[in-house]
Amino acid sequence: MKIGITLGDPAGIGPEIILKALPRIKNLKHILIFGSKNILKKTACDLHILDHYKIIEDNIIDCVDNLKFQYAKPTEKTARISMQSIDAALQYDLDILITTPIVKDVIRGIIPDFIGHTEYLAHFFHVKNFGMLGLAREKRILLLTTHIPLRNIFKIITAKAIAQKIALLYWSLKKYFGIKKPCIGVCSLNPHAFEFSLGEEKKIKKGMVMVANKGITVLGPFPGDSIFNRTFDGFLAIYHDQAMIYLKSKKDGLNFTLGLPIVRLTPLYGAALDIAGRNMAEVSGFLIAIREGIKIFKNARRYEKKNV
Repeated sequence: MKIGITLGDPAGIGPEIILKALPRIKNLKHILIFGSKNILKKTACDLHILDHYKIIEDNIIDCVDNLKFQYAKPTEKTARISMQSIDAALQYDLDILITTPIVKDVIRGIIPDFIGHTEYLAHFFHVKNFGMLGLAREKRILLLTTHIPLRNIFKIITAKAIAQKIALLYWSLKKYFGIKKPCIGVCSLNPHAFEFSLGEEKKIKKGMVMVANKGITVLGPFPGDSIFNRTFDGFLAIYHDQAMIYLKSKKDGLNFTLGLPIVRLTPLYGAALDIAGRNMAEVSGFLIAIREGIKIFKNARRYEKKNV
């Protein structure tokens, strides 16, 4: 089992998280950190945790440019560092990839069409059927749409799109979470579901019927303001904030990218530029991401052996 860790943007909390979290792991022999010994050592010195750096030094693969940087001030140069780290990790035959925060709007200065990790990784692996699955305790919430303007969501809601995402979630719940017969709940788009709908809920329902006819247990659509109080093995949310408001209200939420040939997870927080370089970053979510990644990878292996 090979686990890769990306550096993130050096101006953010990525290096700090790595330095504070990884020394807590008993066995580091399977972990590779794609970044820079100089950047991580400088961060460790600035945060007065040089002893942490010494523990993980042998796990660091130098694969990015060296540069001078300032905390909380990302630049195109720090953006290049974060992308070099990702690209280097993708050249290895990894089983699990844990990513640390990047600054997407700065990356767009060098990659104008950059959306995020999810889309970048899907493009690299030539995967078209993929998704962003938010995890928080026992809740697993897949997004129909991710980082797009709200006004564009209406064009994407089709019966076919709904059916494809439900099928992806159903398969993923079986493979990655060991659930034999998943039951899925689907969000409505509009308040009170059909009461204020302009036809969107009919399209959602049609997509649900398509997969139900193939044997998938799916219920809804239920209003987004209360659906996550219900008990389902997985949920389909229609747009980003519908899921993320719930997920980010919980401690240590994770983002798991479905559809890739590797297991990719990241904690649900950003580069946190307001606290970068101040030794204030919380690392519990990062540690949970590693543990959950290992569990998901093992579940996938078991599933594949049974379904050869």
